[in-house]
Amino acid sequence: MKKGFIIFSDINYFDIVDNLITSVLLFSKYDIEFNCINFIKEYSNPRIKCKQININNHNFFNITKCKLISSINTDFDLALLLDGDMIATPEIDNIFIDNEDIIVNKKIPLFCKHPHNPFMCYEHIFKLLGMNKTPKMKYVYSVYMFTKTQIWFFQKALDIMNNISFNNTENLYYPIPEESVLNYLLSEYEVDYDMGYCYHINGFEENVEYYLNPLSVKEICLKGKKSIEDTYLNCDCPVKIYAFHGHKIKDVNYGKKVIEKMKKMKNENYKLI
Repeated sequence: MKKGFIIFSDINYFDIVDNLITSVLLFSKYDIEFNCINFIKEYSNPRIKCKQININNHNFFNITKCKLISSINTDFDLALLLDGDMIATPEIDNIFIDNEDIIVNKKIPLFCKHPHNPFMCYEHIFKLLGMNKTPKMKYVYSVYMFTKTQIWFFQKALDIMNNISFNNTENLYYPIPEESVLNYLLSEYEVDYDMGYCYHINGFEENVEYYLNPLSVKEICLKGKKSIEDTYLNCDCPVKIYAFHGHKIKDVNYGKKVIEKMKKMKNENYKLI
């Protein structure tokens, strides 16, 4: 079974995404498909396969469609899609270990559960989509693992998004276009399983510092420890950190420094949390 990561970006976010690619190459044994929106980037590393996706209207709605297109066109048998504003930790491959035996027996992909379950926050969007069933699980965000047999689900979502574009109503689905469609479909198909609470921790500086220095009594580390435990343990979720997502990670130079620190600690066999 060919496993790997799917990553996508347009040229505006390339520097941030390049940090993610660097971290995956350092800390994972699996390959990468990098989907470039309206540009192409070539890497000399044979573990990276670059693909180009061309869209005519380069707006936010159509960029999020590319997440689905990247998934539909993958060459992997088992894939994990990551958002571009992430950095992988040395534990990233554990997410395959945690979920591989589960996903092979499922019809629908495994999505990462959202800690805040914001169905009510986006109720107006789900009304637009015609949701008429009560969700059987909590809200998920659009980071997910899937097999080739589950690609039909992303095609279904893409068809809905294309129809929204055709009707010129894209602006009504901001700020969660593809995410709202995916949650809508999960509700309509009465799906009651997911990947659990995703271990892609918010990329706040205090969270990163706690991860890098778990025994430190510095104020910033203690603040990160409390932030992580209050969020995830409160959801009956063990604290596992497979990636950092968003926030300070969007600072390219900060991201590079974090990667270098993790690389150094990994090389020294330092036990991270």
